[in-house]
This record gives sequence, C-alpha cells and structure tokens, in this order.
Amino acid sequence: MCSFNRRKSRAGKSLEHHLATIFTAAQLEYEEQVVTEDNKKPDFLFPNGEAYHDILFPANKLVFLGAKTTCKDRWRQILNEADRIETKYLFTLQQGISKNQLREMKHEHLKLVVPAPYRTSFDKEFQPEIETLASFIEMVKLKQSSAPIYSVLLLSDKIDCI
Repeated sequence: MCSFNRRKSRAGKSLEHHLATIFTAAQLEYEEQVVTEDNKKPDFLFPNGEAYHDILFPANKLVFLGAKTTCKDRWRQILNEADRIETKYLFTLQQGISKNQLREMKHEHLKLVVPAPYRTSFDKEFQPEIETLASFIEMVKLKQSSAPIYSVLLLSDKIDCI
C-alpha cells in the first residue's frame, strides 16, 4: 500500500474514532464494525449488532451510519452493508457535493450527515435534507428512547420461560 493510501486510511480511522467518542459522550448505544450480510461491516450500527440480527427487533429502530472523509463515488459502497435498514446515513467531511450525486443519494435512500458549518456548502435545494451531526444524534436518541432496552427485552424473554 502506498503512503498516500495509508494516510487516507488513517484519516478514515481517525474520523471513526472521533465519531465514536462523540456518540459515547452523547450516551448513544452503538456498535462498530458489526458483521452483517455477506460479511459486510458497517462503520456504526445503532443500537448494536445483536438487535440488528434479531428479526423481532423493529427495523425502524435500527440506524446505520457510514463514515467517509470524502465521498466521491465511494458512497455507493455502503448501500448494501445493512439490508434490514432502508435509509442509510453517511457522515462526511466533503463539502459541496454535486446536485447529481445528491439526487442519486436521495434516490438510493442515503442521507448525508455533516458538521453544521458545512451544510451551507451544499446547494440550497438539498440543505434541508442534509442532517447535521447534532440532528443525527437527536434522531438516534429519539429512536433509542422509544425502543425497548435490548438487554431488558432479552431478560424479560428469559423470565417468561421460567
């Protein structure tokens, strides 16, 4: 691997570590690099892999977030990483993605998540559809507060069997 690719890989891992620190500080339940269909490994699954693989856990309470420092055409890589989740989220630091790519993303049920100051770098037509990291965290908190606590759900199943 050339030094340029190693540097890009380190930047991507650094971004994931920063996001994980933010999610932990926000007290979100999440898991990184969970194996899903066809050995895919999404960057972040909310609440966790166990819930994702439990067909009884409501799919509308699951959230997927990919993280890429830049999108280019690589955003398509995340589309098949978690089949149970229709709308995928992608955190990126790339600003000013083209209208055509934003339309494609919308068509593929992909929502961008960016730092709040970056939102204005996107075409005004698409700005309302782009999440900030803060609004993404609030959305996940809302889903997690209205979802049963997964460990309690498992415990109650065991109690019913006794």
